[in-house]
Amino acid sequence: MNLKSGLSHSLLLAAGLCAGLAQAADPPIVVSTGKSGGGYNTIGERLKTVMAEQDQPVQVLTSAGSLENLNRLDDPNSPVSVGLTQADALKYYLKDHPEFADKFISLGEIGKECVFIVTGKNSDIRDDGDLQKAGNRQIAVQSPNSGVAVTWEYMTILEPQFKNTAPAFVDGAEALLQIKSSGKASPIQAAMVVQRPMAKSTEMQVVLENPKDFRLVPVKDWDLNDKLPDGSAVYTFEDVTVAEKKWGFDTTVDTICTRGLMLANKTKLTADQRTRLSKVMLLAASRVLGDGAK
Repeated sequence: MNLKSGLSHSLLLAAGLCAGLAQAADPPIVVSTGKSGGGYNTIGERLKTVMAEQDQPVQVLTSAGSLENLNRLDDPNSPVSVGLTQADALKYYLKDHPEFADKFISLGEIGKECVFIVTGKNSDIRDDGDLQKAGNRQIAVQSPNSGVAVTWEYMTILEPQFKNTAPAFVDGAEALLQIKSSGKASPIQAAMVVQRPMAKSTEMQVVLENPKDFRLVPVKDWDLNDKLPDGSAVYTFEDVTVAEKKWGFDTTVDTICTRGLMLANKTKLTADQRTRLSKVMLLAASRVLGDGAK
């Protein structure tokens, strides 16, 4: 064998070895989160940073919310192997896709999220029972695939009389403007936000800074009680603090809260990836979740 042919042979062997290593390497973990800049998207980016320290690549995808994340996670043709979702959205999804219960594992909780329903200061809506009464009334939620929209839909399944208030897919800030400027003349009489208790969403900041225009509606209907397949509650009924006391505005409201969950599709992750993710959520959850770990 001459020098030239020997070199070519060595290069071919090296190329074959590299190809074999590339095939043997685990695929990247693909996480479906939420809208860009939102809480779920931030968690995904933090997870990416922590996993990079272990030389485990993670790709973070934005999405419309919990329902899209679950669809991607369940779809065998989607590369998404980890999805973030609200517990109520999971229960809602399992209603039509019961086979998914055998495909996913929970890697851990990613924080508490509570339902906040906002109405005008002089609105006739005093509690969630008023939203169950017949009338030409709408409640603003986000896009149909958002966790907020799924929460409202799931609430109407548990308590069908909530269907007397129709969902309107309107941006929260725009809805609050309609509630403030049009009052009872606007068909949109309420807006719903699902967030961490002390999160500073645009909608909650507007409500807290304008107590003469808005107030929070208590949600206490016991028919909203339900269980996940593991027996845990979908919603807890809590007296939630939303902000430090300001201008005499009530800092608490009775409402329902659900849990944020990090789920993985068992068939889309290797055993090593599942072990790594589980250890991160056990040992470094505060780095991944930030304030949500509290």
